[in-house]
Amino acid sequence: MEQLELEVRALREDVKALSAQLDGVVTPKLMNTAQCAAFLGKSPDILYEWRKERKGPPFLHISPRSIMYDRDTVISWAQSHEVK
Repeated sequence: MEQLELEVRALREDVKALSAQLDGVVTPKLMNTAQCAAFLGKSPDILYEWRKERKGPPFLHISPRSIMYDRDTVISWAQSHEVK
């Protein structure tokens, strides 16, 4: 049990450090695929696969060549996949 507690504490510290790094980063309200992929720490190819499989964050299909992601929706989607 002690090992698990140590790992959870280490993860919390990692999250705090990442949060501090992101404080200075401005993310647009609507993100294109590349911006959303960078925001999630994934590749644009992964987002493309997720769209095909309807597995990833919700997106706006503006035109055949224009896909946008709402930042707040992406955050909500990511939080809904949090394991507690």
